[in-house]
Amino acid sequence: MFGVNKVQKINSVLQDFINNTPQISSAVISTPDGFCIASSKFNDNSQEKLAAMSGSIHSLAKSISHEISGHGCDMLILESNLKKIIWCTIQAETTTVVMTFISEDKKLLGELLLSAKQCCKLIQKILNDNQLN
Repeated sequence: MFGVNKVQKINSVLQDFINNTPQISSAVISTPDGFCIASSKFNDNSQEKLAAMSGSIHSLAKSISHEISGHGCDMLILESNLKKIIWCTIQAETTTVVMTFISEDKKLLGELLLSAKQCCKLIQKILNDNQLN
């Protein structure tokens, strides 16, 4: 499902997203059950913790969203005084992944979400590419 070529391409897209969005302090792509696929800007093994928490948050948000609207959750935003944590669900043809990133509160939320959605579309395209392993 996540062959070496796909993981490398996902890492490259994630790195471009972070390089072009400098207020992002870290990011992780994980499975819904909390396993890290790709990450960037971590100094230690905290990406594994963030991936695990992302799986839990994704599950909770999905359940709440289904109760309220009958649909899944595409994006969840947690805002504190200094940072934003944003979870984006990336639904591909045969799999789902979660992109989680932490942002310093220096850019308009709309611009940040637009960049995130563009990144998600690129990752979705990679996941749907059957030529990659």
